[in-house]
Amino acid sequence: MREIALEEKISLLQKGMQFAGVETDRCLLELRLEVDRLRLELTALKNFMKASNPSFAEQFPLILEKTIHEVDPETH
Repeated sequence: MREIALEEKISLLQKGMQFAGVETDRCLLELRLEVDRLRLELTALKNFMKASNPSFAEQFPLILEKTIHEVDPETH
């Protein structure tokens, strides 16, 4: 009897782990899609800025370096 109860618990744990794995995969896919979307938006913004401001390509690395040192991405 205890053996059956133990097997049932193991089966439930396995199902829970499978569900957690599927959910993790789903979340990872959603995050990848969001990152891809942000990359496209950033590229579009850079292209716009280069067309609007010819010196942008030269200034951007400096602006980026300054931003990296001054902004905590976890708080924005």
